[in-house]
Amino acid sequence: MHKRKKKIKYSRLLFLIIFNLLLILGIVKIVNILKNKEIKEEEVKEEIPLISKYKAIVTDSEEQNKDTVKKYFVNGMDTNDYKNTIEKIDNYIDVSGEYNELNYDFEKHYHYYELEEIYNNLAKSSIVNLEIIGKSVDGRNIYSIEIGNGDTVTMFEAGIHASEIASPLFITKFMIDLVNGYEANDKEVKEFLNKYKIVVLPVANPDGYEITIFGGNAANNKDLFLAKATSEQLDYLKCNANGVDINRNFPSQTSGLYYKKYELDESVSLTKSYETESYYPGETLGSEPETRAIMYWQNKWLPYLKSYVALHSAGQSIYNGKPYLSDEYNYNSNVCAEIVGEITDYFVLDKIDEQAGEGNDGTSSEYMAETLSGFIFSSKTGRLSTDYYKKYYSELKYKNTCVIVIEALEEYTNNLKIIKKEYYNHKLEEAYKAIIERE
Repeated sequence: MHKRKKKIKYSRLLFLIIFNLLLILGIVKIVNILKNKEIKEEEVKEEIPLISKYKAIVTDSEEQNKDTVKKYFVNGMDTNDYKNTIEKIDNYIDVSGEYNELNYDFEKHYHYYELEEIYNNLAKSSIVNLEIIGKSVDGRNIYSIEIGNGDTVTMFEAGIHASEIASPLFITKFMIDLVNGYEANDKEVKEFLNKYKIVVLPVANPDGYEITIFGGNAANNKDLFLAKATSEQLDYLKCNANGVDINRNFPSQTSGLYYKKYELDESVSLTKSYETESYYPGETLGSEPETRAIMYWQNKWLPYLKSYVALHSAGQSIYNGKPYLSDEYNYNSNVCAEIVGEITDYFVLDKIDEQAGEGNDGTSSEYMAETLSGFIFSSKTGRLSTDYYKKYYSELKYKNTCVIVIEALEEYTNNLKIIKKEYYNHKLEEAYKAIIERE
């Protein structure tokens, strides 16, 4: 009996010793975790000094590899302008009335106000939301159209270049057919739109679209740069009404600079110009109201994004991948490009075809790709920033996302018969759906 009691006593003592040891170890571990957390937080603060409430958006650090850069030829975007662009308030339109089936005529040149009427009519459907995300230089509304009820988002941006009028027509036709089908209770379309959400910026450069088709007299302000272009020049100009190529005006990491090892790309213009393929990025990044509208739109939908598709109208090719971004990003974007290439028979370009640092950067797709990859706006450079010009991020901040640029048509054209054939012969509707449905 005594032996049994002794055994119980020793067992309890042993249990208490073990319990106390575990307790001490646990406390030590917790203390170390807290200390390490404080150290890590301190390291983050030192590495990325934060401004205001924009904790992971704005930093006052700058690019370190200055010897690589030969010259900045565009000033960076002002930090307050960047903040105000990102935090802009939603501006949805409440469109009332009964939805009536829309008819789209591929053989008619639509004025921009007629496209606006189409977008407002689309918004009468319960499956559509319409937002004004900004105004153009010449005072036209810039729209975002949301279609569908899904949780993940596919974004389509069209019409950023003036002379490339086909992409707004392609995406407008695509939207009309979807909403018409939904309202007609087409089972397949209803299932599709209840599963996915599509967010479309149908005409990013409405002044360029209108003036390219209808000439300088279509400008509200006849003193604007684009309003003074000849009809021959309007066949190829890419700029907005101010003469700035919006698609070179984004504050991406390498916009408005070029490296010593490269020559400045011949397409880059340092002043406004009516020359063929003259890409003038402006005096300051983010200077144009259209650029800021797109940046607001991109950042708004970023947390829900699955695929971003920029639609252009020359080259029958698909750009994808960025040579300075992660393998994960490049893999995802190549997968998206191959899906489209398989359907359209467009040529899928390699990431090396988008060499950064030749002065021809600052595109909407670069800004989107870098934002997806966790780049931070630098108040020193006025651009998105990483730890100098190398692959700093090993993985995407937002998983399974892709950014591609689809170049339809062989060359710029206003010929509606050619535009119509391109849409059907290269199965663009099928390609758009395939991107939306990708896993």
